[in-house]
Amino acid sequence: MKSKVASFAVDHTTLDRGFYLRSLYTVARIYPIKSYDMRFRAPREKAYLTPEVIHTIEHLMAHYLREELGNSVVSFAPMGCKTGFYLVVKGWVPQRKVMEAVLKVCREQSALRTQSDVPGLTVVQCGNPELYDIEGSNAALAEYGDLLQELLKR
Repeated sequence: MKSKVASFAVDHTTLDRGFYLRSLYTVARIYPIKSYDMRFRAPREKAYLTPEVIHTIEHLMAHYLREELGNSVVSFAPMGCKTGFYLVVKGWVPQRKVMEAVLKVCREQSALRTQSDVPGLTVVQCGNPELYDIEGSNAALAEYGDLLQELLKR
């Protein structure tokens, strides 16, 4: 059955780690909404991110990407398959600028020390503040940062 979900049209058996423009929509035929696939893991390798790492990175990226890209960030959300995240951006922000912002967050936030280093990870601000992994998040962010740095050289 053919689906209208863009990511369902991708062959996940050949998909590599990376940063992909997954879909481009327009509002009133002129204003762009871009969905990026931030693939931390290649699905075929079955080396999934843990729920704790996903939750920690979600908090970091949701907070710090808005500092870098302002209100052009619509949403930052984890993939259900635990291999990465979706980043939705509105407006005329070039992909390279988005990638550079993600790289900056990866580099600056891959040395977390405690739970208090993670924005919004309190009982008042989060539904599950005990679900986090400092060491695992540091490693995943550093690894993805290395990948982005290589991609930006091309």
